[in-house]
Amino acid sequence: MPITKRNVLRHELIGLEARVVNSSDPNLIGISGTIIDETRNMLVIEQMERPKMVPKANSIFRITLPSGEEVEIEGAKLVARPEERVKKRR
Repeated sequence: MPITKRNVLRHELIGLEARVVNSSDPNLIGISGTIIDETRNMLVIEQMERPKMVPKANSIFRITLPSGEEVEIEGAKLVARPEERVKKRR
């Protein structure tokens, strides 16, 4: 099943491009790159210098889907272990 705006929360995020568009920590705004890992509370975004760990709960992400479409996701909706999040019904 392809990733769409409607089902992105039920899919794996690793490998997708992401940008932090808003955060309670102003130093995180603008971080962009490929999501290389995900934990319950963090997304790890690979950048040129080194990977950055971004807390999910306090951030809003703009994620580029494989189709090229962009979707903004509140990080609070992502807070869960990846294997548990993909099973949730929304």
